[in-house]
Amino acid sequence: MEEKIFPRPAVAGILKEGYIEARLHVDGGPALQENKRLQAELTRSVALPFFLAYDPAERKVLRKTAGLRPEDKFRAFLEGK
Repeated sequence: MEEKIFPRPAVAGILKEGYIEARLHVDGGPALQENKRLQAELTRSVALPFFLAYDPAERKVLRKTAGLRPEDKFRAFLEGK
């Protein structure tokens, strides 16, 4: 996704204009257990990759999806469709 979908102009434009990227690494590193706990809390899933749109002001998950997605489906997710 990072190499093939995110850089595509239609997706990159949506990400740049409407999102602040944050990554939660649950495949290693010093904060592994805390990150896994946070993933489970936010997503109720251990799937990888997992994407969610989160509203920090409201402190709520707006939408979420798991797994690899083709450009059109990922763009629809970002647009809330």
